[in-house]
Amino acid sequence: MSVNEVKFRQIHLDFHTSELIEGVGNDFDAERFAATLDEARVDSINLFVRCHHGMMYYDSKKFSERVHLHLKGRDILKQQAEACRKRGIHVNLYITVRWDVYSYTEHPEWVAIDAEGRYSDHEKRGYLEAGFYRNLCVNTGIANF
Repeated sequence: MSVNEVKFRQIHLDFHTSELIEGVGNDFDAERFAATLDEARVDSINLFVRCHHGMMYYDSKKFSERVHLHLKGRDILKQQAEACRKRGIHVNLYITVRWDVYSYTEHPEWVAIDAEGRYSDHEKRGYLEAGFYRNLCVNTGIANF
């Protein structure tokens, strides 16, 4: 396959995992994970760096407070990427930009508001409901990640 060809089968591993969920990745086996993808003839996968909850799935030294609470000391992203690449599976990295619960909780000045000072239409949804997040303004400190 040439570099310019589009990969045939790609997976977007939608991995938005609240910090309230314990045991994340406890039984994760990177080799079994990659073998399953390989057996399914997956050519490419999107792996999560940071999700809409603001949790990171690698051992960040700069933003250690954002590493998923139940992954401390484990770099699940690195394990996934290395196992996939060893089998020739292309790895793309996904990072959320405009939706990040941790950021809007810690930095309310980053939340996008309209000219009347109103938040997005997601404001009334509970934390555990779909669409709980508020839009972050990309012209703020969120852009420094």
